Amino acid sequence: MRITNNMATRLAVTQFDVARSKLEDAQRKVTTGKAFSAASEDPTAALSVMANTGALRALDQYKRNIGAGNRRLALEESAVSQLSTILERAKELGISQATDTMTPANRQSAKNEINQLLQQATALGNTQDGSEFLFGGTKTDTPPFTIDTTGSVYSFTASGGAGNRQVEISTGQRASTAHDGTQVFGTVASGVLKSLQDLATALNAGTSTGVANTLPGIDVALATTQSNLGEIGARQNQMQMAEANITAFSQNLVALNSDLQDVDLETAMVELVSRQTAYQAAMSATSRIMNLNLTDYLR
Repeated sequence: MRITNNMATRLAVTQFDVARSKLEDAQRKVTTGKAFSAASEDPTAALSVMANTGALRALDQYKRNIGAGNRRLALEESAVSQLSTILERAKELGISQATDTMTPANRQSAKNEINQLLQQATALGNTQDGSEFLFGGTKTDTPPFTIDTTGSVYSFTASGGAGNRQVEISTGQRASTAHDGTQVFGTVASGVLKSLQDLATALNAGTSTGVANTLPGIDVALATTQSNLGEIGARQNQMQMAEANITAFSQNLVALNSDLQDVDLETAMVELVSRQTAYQAAMSATSRIMNLNLTDYLR
């Protein structure tokens, strides 16, 4: 086969284009730090990177869910802790007033304080997380409790919904972020608020026996409150463990993506220098071939 001048020129130009393409690729790797910029350059690695990136987005959403859950649990812990303090004070007043040595004036004074404690407890029941009522259950836009302060003994109503709110903290794992109002504060028939109202009613009546009869209800309310605090702590531990697992998994995925698509800068620089040398050689060779004429062939 006879090699013509035109064929030699085309071959030289092709080799020059190949060298230039390889140089550009090496420059891109050094500039971006990535082994490939399109999935077609390494389909297997690109597919793994896309899958890992999707998993990282899901993990980020779990982290946001956990953050919101932790915020709600912290709010609930604060409210329930204050509720426990209110009940302890109510028990102290009840014990002191359940003796015959106390006068009606003493019991009226204690009743007034219990009314204030009931009002504080009701306010805690209406704690808000942003625009939502923390203890509203499934009705987060409705105040769970209202209080009437017009009578000698304050009274309350429970209007909030029941039901725990949950968030997804990992694949297939959901966690409750707060108790509802019924679980923490009770209903108009029983529970924390009712025990306080009963104590205020007994103090208003002014008999030591009546006051003493309300103390078991206060004890039950206090025990329920302490149990709720324990559950809150367990849920916070669950959130912390889930967050730690997500953080570790995220770090592994980020490291894996780095191994798949990031280049070693030192290796990339060596490759760039090599490609520059090859490119310069190709330019030189192409220049020589392009400048050949018939006189050069006849020499």
